Amino acid sequence: MDANQRSDIQSSGIDIRALASLITELNISRRNFKSYPKGHPVIEGAFQRVISRYNKLLDVQGEVTIGVAKDALMFGTTILEKSNLVYRDFARVLFEHGIAVLTLRRGLTTNELEHFNVILGLKREEINRQGGIEALWEKGQISSLAITAIRYDLFSASGNETAEEGPQPGTDEGIWERITRALMAGNSVRQDGRADPDIDPELLASMLNNKYEHAAANNRESDDLQAVADLIRQENNRQTSQATLDMPYNKLAAFVNKLNPNLRRQFLSSTFDIKKLDGTSLTEDLVGNMSADTILETLEDLNQHQVNVPPVIMGLLQKLSAHAGNHPSGNRMTHPHENDMQERMRSVFKEHASEEFTPDDYQQKLNALIAQEQMPQSVPDAIDDLLASVESNVVEERISDIIMNLVTTGGESPEEREFFLQNLSDMFGYFLQTGDYGQLVKMIDQSTDSAFPIDIQYYLRENYVRREFLDEILNGLTIWGKPRYHDIKLLITKIRSPFIEVLLDHLATEDNMSLRRFMMDRLIEMGPVTRVPIAIRLDDERWFVLRNLIVILRAHSDTAIIPLIRPLTNHSNSRVRQEALSTLVMLHDAAAEKQVLRDLDSEDRETLYAAITLSEKSRLPDIHKKLLAMLSNGGLTQLEYELKSTVVKSLGELQRSETLPEFAKILGSTSLFHNKLLTRLKLDILRALGRYPLQTVAPLLQRISAGKDEVARQAEEFLKNVKATTHER
Repeated sequence: MDANQRSDIQSSGIDIRALASLITELNISRRNFKSYPKGHPVIEGAFQRVISRYNKLLDVQGEVTIGVAKDALMFGTTILEKSNLVYRDFARVLFEHGIAVLTLRRGLTTNELEHFNVILGLKREEINRQGGIEALWEKGQISSLAITAIRYDLFSASGNETAEEGPQPGTDEGIWERITRALMAGNSVRQDGRADPDIDPELLASMLNNKYEHAAANNRESDDLQAVADLIRQENNRQTSQATLDMPYNKLAAFVNKLNPNLRRQFLSSTFDIKKLDGTSLTEDLVGNMSADTILETLEDLNQHQVNVPPVIMGLLQKLSAHAGNHPSGNRMTHPHENDMQERMRSVFKEHASEEFTPDDYQQKLNALIAQEQMPQSVPDAIDDLLASVESNVVEERISDIIMNLVTTGGESPEEREFFLQNLSDMFGYFLQTGDYGQLVKMIDQSTDSAFPIDIQYYLRENYVRREFLDEILNGLTIWGKPRYHDIKLLITKIRSPFIEVLLDHLATEDNMSLRRFMMDRLIEMGPVTRVPIAIRLDDERWFVLRNLIVILRAHSDTAIIPLIRPLTNHSNSRVRQEALSTLVMLHDAAAEKQVLRDLDSEDRETLYAAITLSEKSRLPDIHKKLLAMLSNGGLTQLEYELKSTVVKSLGELQRSETLPEFAKILGSTSLFHNKLLTRLKLDILRALGRYPLQTVAPLLQRISAGKDEVARQAEEFLKNVKATTHER
């Protein structure tokens, strides 16, 4: 969108980015709704994103009206980035369903959004059978998304007629008269208001050629031809329902014969999907009445512009040309070399350009089908066979590869390059919505390819790391579950820094412990680069958020974080204070270790136990002495046992040799009144000795194992296990 267009839209007060985001999400939700079973998490997630962006836009703008053209969306009189593939795709679907205007109003619900997507998934024939698009809309009670339907009957009105006054389908006016009147726009009608049915089709085509004289140069599309195609489709549907067939193929063929190649290509492209009662294409009879010269010229033109016509259709045209003589027509021209027409047309398709990015298995079956002398008897089976050989995700991946190729090779104009790059971004969003993380990784890798200029690498990188994309990647943890954890981890590893803020935001609100652990591990893996973003958040009022942030910082084992952590030792929440003090002691902060020493004298049981646990991380000699004193003093009541058991565990973690004499003293002691508690404490000491090197504690264990009580048996068993483990190493 150029600066003037953007200015026009912004002057209306609408947030163009919010509108663009909503249209993208609407189109993604439509595709997901079509691809996944009802109730699938992907559909539910897509619906929630649509409603979120919908509300954001409508909170500011009470009502938004979007005009719909064949392949473009309009806001007011401004076309919304016609080069944007997402806009074009969404516009095409709306237009094909007979929607001329889509009006957004506040209050969109999930139920309305579901009905909206159900209707967009119907074919035109089904919509007509159910009373038309407006009837379906009313039945679906979709009030927040209002529509104005395309009035095809307006195409047949002259400049002085209203829609009600003009002839309607099924009246005594023929289809050719209505086509003529639509094209003449009131310039060549009889006095009774009707178009002249005897007007020369070739003259009509010449007039249209003059009107669109420069269409081929500027790629301008003819709205007149689209109107004609819609009238033919409408008449065909009416005749199909009445089991009658009366279409002026000879006049239509004569008209198409004289159209310039660009207009002819547009007209044929717009009529390929019109089906007759027997299921065959209406275009077959139309092409059958065209001259041999015109067919050959059309094939050559379609080959040159094959992006607009599927290869299967071009193959069908080849076959029809071989049987063109079977369709009688007074306007039919005989080519002097008609017998070799089929061979001449085959030469048009010798180039392999259309096959370069087509999956091999699909192309092979396609070629085999076209190469047959006759069309298969069972057309549905042949179609199913073709469809089985290609999937939508493969097509999307090939499109992505094509665009990457075009950007890499260069040579295109700045406008074309911008178009390609924007579509790569759209592709990234599509693969993200469908959970194709392998393709996402591939695109991320391609964005750092040295084959791209630096500015292109930067552009792609900036687009791929947009906040909405990164949020969606993390949402995939819930949507797709554990099978995708590895893929998401790989994406985070490749993107790195831009993910920090997103991970921190999600971590602060995630209820699932497993997912919190996943996010914390990713942040820890990133290293010191997370320090500043975390430091900014250390004033968060939520204690659990602060605790997680401290754990991440501590994992880096960097004394540079000490100034950040120290203020949190005075936090109002005891769990935050404990986590902060534990981190500082682990980093051997002198002030923190002195605090632990003071807490070892505390009369508050919780503070005392916390200090004993923290002692195992300290190298301060005074703390070790205090622990030994606590182990040797006092009796052995239940409370005293619990305290001494905690002390034994911390002393075992410290592994200081000065502790062993005190351990030996207790192991050799007896108690008349507290024998059970003493036995438990001795077993605790045996477990603590397991933290020491074997050569240091082996003599003590051998001496204890010489006894006959439970402690001796445990010492002997422990000694055997340690020796066996050492031998294996």
